[in-house]
Amino acid sequence: MWLSTTAFILSAVSLAASEVKLATVYWNAQEGDVTLRAGVLDRSQGDAYALYNDTLPQTGWDVLEVRAGYGPQKRGDRETLYMAGFLEGYLTANRIYPHYRNLAPFFITDNRIGQELNTFFNEQDDWVVGQIKANRGDPVWRHVDALHGQMQGLQRGVHKWALENNVKPLPKFAFHYLNGIGDIIDLVNKLSPQQARGFGAMTSGDIRRYTLRNGHCSAIIKVTPGFENVLFGHSSWFTYSATSRIFKHWDFNLREVAAAAPKSSFSSYPGFLSSLDDYYLLSSGLVMLQTTIVNYNQNLFNDITPQALLSWQRVRTANVLARDGKQWGEILAKHNSGTYNNQYMILNLNKIELGVGIHDGALYVVEQMPTLVHSADQTDILRNGYWASYNIPFYRSIYELGGYQRLNDYMGNEYSHQLSSRAKIFRRDQSKIRNVESLKAVLRYNGYKTDRYTSGNPCNTICCRDDLQPNTGSPVGCYDTKVADMRMAKKFMTSAVNGPTVEGKLPAFSWSPFDNIKHEGLPNTYKFPFVTMQPTLFTIP
Repeated sequence: MWLSTTAFILSAVSLAASEVKLATVYWNAQEGDVTLRAGVLDRSQGDAYALYNDTLPQTGWDVLEVRAGYGPQKRGDRETLYMAGFLEGYLTANRIYPHYRNLAPFFITDNRIGQELNTFFNEQDDWVVGQIKANRGDPVWRHVDALHGQMQGLQRGVHKWALENNVKPLPKFAFHYLNGIGDIIDLVNKLSPQQARGFGAMTSGDIRRYTLRNGHCSAIIKVTPGFENVLFGHSSWFTYSATSRIFKHWDFNLREVAAAAPKSSFSSYPGFLSSLDDYYLLSSGLVMLQTTIVNYNQNLFNDITPQALLSWQRVRTANVLARDGKQWGEILAKHNSGTYNNQYMILNLNKIELGVGIHDGALYVVEQMPTLVHSADQTDILRNGYWASYNIPFYRSIYELGGYQRLNDYMGNEYSHQLSSRAKIFRRDQSKIRNVESLKAVLRYNGYKTDRYTSGNPCNTICCRDDLQPNTGSPVGCYDTKVADMRMAKKFMTSAVNGPTVEGKLPAFSWSPFDNIKHEGLPNTYKFPFVTMQPTLFTIP
């Protein structure tokens, strides 16, 4: 049953000072469920174990590490991921509750939208279960089955925590909402056509607000002139209410013979079984980055149905099964939902020899719209110095299908792949990137007061600060940055910062002027430094 955010009011969960929480689970075959030992990290007998470092107030990030499937008996992948989900739900439930309360009002503006989303998610879930049963021989559906188990485990872990803390359990809808929040960008437009009314009827201000609300992120991959290093990074854009951050390190002992990446490190959020940003380091040697490409073609919303795999499900499956960028794009295209449409960059570190050469297949770029996924090798462009991504399609087929040409004709170059503000700023500043520190500076760059390419707009730049708009500002924009180079990536190491940029002496963001916007459990002011993320539980070659 769907519960509206107004009806579903829970007592606030107090967030304790930072502490490392440990837990181990053991698979109980007779009951088909787990036995939990909280406060214990049993690496010899536990079927799955995890640690959670609650450091958001101090560093801007919590850290979660989960290792599953390494017990005395090898378990099926569904059981392994169920156990991983259970541990994550149990250990991070104190963050999941306020994170859901903070994000629910962003898209659920009335009960009808919530009810229609709930119906869509339930129909989609029923379809997925049917497809799993009908396609046992397909590795894609076998892994989707494991993901389904992980979602059930997440819910069970949160439920266990709720019972122990005398808190009302979260409804199933909350987990669908959190994991599908990227997909909801497009689902809301399908279910509420008035929100995506003909773009020709919108003012230029309406279109800019629509873009800011629905578009996410800046990213760049940079090759130094002598191929001495490859660096990459990503800055997320969304509502600042989403700044409850968890960096996650997962190590799953999978039985799936087609699995290429059982280990992953990625930026994420409470209750999410994916990154959303996206920023992933994978044990296959692949790195995945992504920026959103908004659908401006209203007719395409009619092609969205529940009989498809949601974006997060296809991304997770491609991440585990793909051995190169070409295969990654092929998997993503299967059962395309047409929701959370993005430009994905798949950087294959196995195709790069530092100081020697960058081989074909090093960079695949995959773009999605409803009814179409376009994927191709873009290594030639990378060899020339860099690939930048800023929410505008590269492929002409996606650009035209998504309505960008019409929008560019109406709005001007802000919707041009070559001449938008960020395209020009990246083109100018990419030569400054020589190491990780200079990469940080580029991805945190705002400069709206003096940079002629921004036209004085704090969001016509790499790291948007819409809260600085005079009179019309909102707590939306660029709120994090994650960076690494090739050597760091091979050690699953990332340098990450949470919070809107303060580059160029911009004021630190504070919630005080926006106290009417939900921000439960979040810092009042964001002045965090970059911190290093690296797993401690799993072995790194």
